[in-house]
Amino acid sequence: MSAQTCACPHCDCAVQSRQWVHEVAGDDLLYCCEACMQRHPKGMVQCQSAGCDCGERVAREREQAP
Repeated sequence: MSAQTCACPHCDCAVQSRQWVHEVAGDDLLYCCEACMQRHPKGMVQCQSAGCDCGERVAREREQAP
C-alpha cells in the first residue's frame, strides 16, 4: 500500500499503516485519526497524530473567517 495523505483539509499527515486508516462508508477517503475523520466536531478536536498541526490550523482559519 502506497502512502496516502490524510483526507482532512487541515492536515497533511501521511496515512501509512492500516491501523491509522479510518474509512468512511461510501467514501474512499483516508484519515490519519478519529478527529480528522469526524471533521473535528464541536469546532475543534485535536488530531491524534503526533506532530500534526491540523487543530491549530482549524483555530487559525476560524480567527481569519469574516
